[in-house]
Amino acid sequence: MNILITNDDGISAKGIRALAKEVIKKHNIIIVAPREQQSASSHSISINKPLKIRKEKLEDLDCMAYSLVGTPADCTQAGLSLLGENIDLVISGINRGANSGTDVLYSGTVSAATEGALYGVPSIAISMQVDFNKDDEDYGKAAKWISVILEMVQDKCLRDDVVLNINVPNVREEEIKGVKVCRMGKATYKSRYILIEDKEDKVYLKNGIRNESKDKDTDLYFLSQGYVTVTPLHFDFTNFNIIKEITNIIEGK
Repeated sequence: MNILITNDDGISAKGIRALAKEVIKKHNIIIVAPREQQSASSHSISINKPLKIRKEKLEDLDCMAYSLVGTPADCTQAGLSLLGENIDLVISGINRGANSGTDVLYSGTVSAATEGALYGVPSIAISMQVDFNKDDEDYGKAAKWISVILEMVQDKCLRDDVVLNINVPNVREEEIKGVKVCRMGKATYKSRYILIEDKEDKVYLKNGIRNESKDKDTDLYFLSQGYVTVTPLHFDFTNFNIIKEITNIIEGK
């Protein structure tokens, strides 16, 4: 397959290198990634400013690679419409940190994959839990899971309007219990705002602790139990469960 690889951590991130080195073993790849860190950029795109694109030479990778001054979704658009040809699949990652539960709404990694699905290209997002106090994570284990899952799904359930969102737990490779296909959980946070400057503009630092999720059938739960999780996502936010009810109320039927 011809695969477009992107991310939101930037083209110099360890995760995208590990992903590319694994995928290139069996597929043709092109890399288009942000020049700088773009985490939590969600699905933003550049509209009123020109895109800067530069060809890159990545060590130990024999493929076309480009850095883009823009968002992850910009990278997918450029990869599909300008820089790549006949792309069969978009893979975004490997993200430094999980993108599970409703965190996918903020995620540049997931949004880069979703951009592919919007334009009819099957897409995968992959992220890995890490200890943010350290810089010693092994992205190789996550890259191996991409190969395993890709072998399972590439001829069966890769669809042009679906994103497979994969998360890998922060445990040793031999401690991973397996893989679970599951629904997205609800991730909320208890936020703290710390005042660091009190002038005309009050300046705050914000941090937060994720609230515990009590549901036992979600990506949040299975990830906490040591499983790789796979959640099929779709860009249509319509709440089909209540659309008839709202139609009856508003249209008077």
